[in-house]
Order: sequence, then C-alpha cells, then structure tokens
Amino acid sequence: MELFETENKLALFGEMVGCCHELYLWSYDGKLRLLNTNCPNAGTLNELFSLCSGDVTLREKLREEKEPLIYSGPAGIMWILFPEITEGALSRVRALGPLLIDDLSPVDLENALGRMGAEERLRRGVVALVRHIPVISVSRVQEYAVMVHYLICGERLRLQDLRWFGVSDPQGRGSVDPTPRGDAHGTYQAEQEMVRMVREGDLSLIEHINRMAMTGFMGQLASHNTLRSMKNAVFVCLTLFSRAAIEGGLSPESSLSLADRYFQSVEAAKNLSELSSITCALQRDYVERVHAVRSGGLSREIEGACAYIARHLEDEISLPDLARSAGYTDYYFSKKFKRETGASPAEYIKEKRLEEAAALLKTTGLEIQEVASRLQFCSQSFFSDCFRRKYGVSPSKYRRS
Repeated sequence: MELFETENKLALFGEMVGCCHELYLWSYDGKLRLLNTNCPNAGTLNELFSLCSGDVTLREKLREEKEPLIYSGPAGIMWILFPEITEGALSRVRALGPLLIDDLSPVDLENALGRMGAEERLRRGVVALVRHIPVISVSRVQEYAVMVHYLICGERLRLQDLRWFGVSDPQGRGSVDPTPRGDAHGTYQAEQEMVRMVREGDLSLIEHINRMAMTGFMGQLASHNTLRSMKNAVFVCLTLFSRAAIEGGLSPESSLSLADRYFQSVEAAKNLSELSSITCALQRDYVERVHAVRSGGLSREIEGACAYIARHLEDEISLPDLARSAGYTDYYFSKKFKRETGASPAEYIKEKRLEEAAALLKTTGLEIQEVASRLQFCSQSFFSDCFRRKYGVSPSKYRRS
C-alpha cells in the first residue's frame, strides 16, 4: 500500500515538473536495469544511461548512503539518482532526468560519446534528442532532488546533504562542477546560438529560447528590482537581435525602427506579465521578418515600405507616400506590394494597425476610443467591427481575456 502511494505521488510530481521541463522519472533494479519510466524516448535515453553508468564506482557510490546522488556522465548529461538500500544491498534506484546544467552543443556531445565508445547508431539517436534535454540551474536541480527524496522517504534534507558524483571524460572535459558559475549573465554559446537563429531567420528560435529560459543563469541586472532587471535583460536581447537581423538581410532602417518601437514598449511595461508578452512578440517579430526576407518573400523595396508603415501606424499614410519611399509609381507599387505580401497597401495597413491595437489593449490602460483614434480609425464602432472580424471578440473582451 505504501509503495502504491509513493508511486502515485511520484507520478503527480512528474506531471507537475513536465509543465516546465521535459524531465522524466525512471525506476531501476539494484543492477541498474530499467523497470519502468514515463519517458516516450526511453530506448535511446536508457541506452545512454546504461553507457554512462557502466562504471562500478557509481554502484558503490549509490550503496554508500541513502541521500540523493546527482550524477554527471562523461558527456555532461546528468541524472538525479535516489537509491533504496535493503539489508545493506542496493535494491532499487529511481532517477529524474536526463538534464543539463550548461548548454551542450551536438558536436561536443557526439565527440564525448565517441570517446566513450558509443555506437554510431546511439550517437546519432542521442544527438537528435539533445535539444529536448532541459537546461536547468544548479539550484533548481538541488530543489528537485530534495523534493523527490521527501516523496520517497518522507525525510526533509538540507541542500548540503546532497551528494555529487561525476565521471571524467577521457581526453575531454571532466565531470560537471556543481558550483554555480561565475559567468552569471548566461553562456556565450547560448547567446550566439540565439543570434545565429535570428540572423538565419530560423523559426525554431522561440522553442530554443523557451528551453534556455529555465537555466537560471541570467543574473541580476538591477539590484533588488526584478522588473528593472528583466527590462534590462530584454534591452540586451533587443540590441543583439536588431544587429543580427541586419546581418540576416533586414534593412537597417527596418531593424532599428523596430527596435525603437520595442524599446518604448518594454520601458512602458508595468509588470512582468506585460513584459513577457512584449518579449515574446519582439522575438517572433524579428525572426519572422528575417525569415521572410531570406526566403525571398519580400524585396528590399517592399520590405522598406512595410517598415515605413510600421513606423507610421499612428499617422496618415497615403499610397503616394509609400510609392515614393519605394521609388515606384503608385500603380506599379500597388501591384508589386500585393504580389509580394498578398494584400493591398490599404489592407496591409489596416491589418498592422489592428495588431498594434491588440498590443496596446494588452499592455496599456488606454481607453478603446483613444486606441481607435491614435491608429487612425474613423470611429470607435468601425474599429470595433474590424477588430471583431480579425480576433473574433470585441476589443473590451479581448482586453479582459
């Protein structure tokens, strides 16, 4: 009965952790043979664990104490292990993982696995899964270890009671150092990967950022003020993205004017919820714009016209002004604009104004009438009709939801 209750508690814990990280629970017998797991890619990851845990020193370490053991394999991939000892013998081992406490490139991983003697099939399988292995801060790893131990044993541990064990990587880097790193403002490698994704218009950027957001390595960029600290972090991100977008083909005018808009929105954010929405929008905005340019979706002239529209959403915009900015006649500009964007200039302007209105409704306390007026809608009723057709709800309901 007690074992059944423990399994239920662990299953609930696994579901809760899964809301934030792709972490899985594993159960092994005393010889570290897999009994069960909730991992959908159990075959490949279990082979990886078997390869990493083949050293008899690990089993000896597990038999020494009942406290959780945070184990780092030669490739830097980690598991939190929870031994159960019966009459002096290791009877069962539960595990939470795999996880990383630092970003690991696929090349580094494949090289490490090769030095361990892993077959090519296993190396390729693990490399294909590495982007799903969560990167978690040292403090969060310790907290998870304490929580799971409490669920299993009903015993409260101090963080200093946790044990660490790492295997040296022959001819490579050693085991992971559990001490929080000095480079508290994030890894250079992770930063460069994000910049590369923007530069190349890689639409998987958001998934990558969501994964890296759990590292806990951002650090404090403003003392005792979380909102200020996060705003400063977003400013750094925005600066890097705007430069990378220019390198990726976005015109300097478009990229920098976009940065100006987002700088103002970030600074005006009143809480972390607003800031989070703005941050997600700017990340997606930059990478999608670069993707459109690199995939041949927009010519430089039309992309410049779109940037002009973005900067003047609160001003009157005429077709002659747009055509002149692109260096075309009104007629030729209209045809070319619709061919590349799929919408006439007027339709495109209205669409972008509605998107801006949605952002204002979410991130400011402006009255609906003021939003409509600022974005050049002739009346609040016309604005509401257009907004409802695009978003399926009225402006007021959109704001409440």
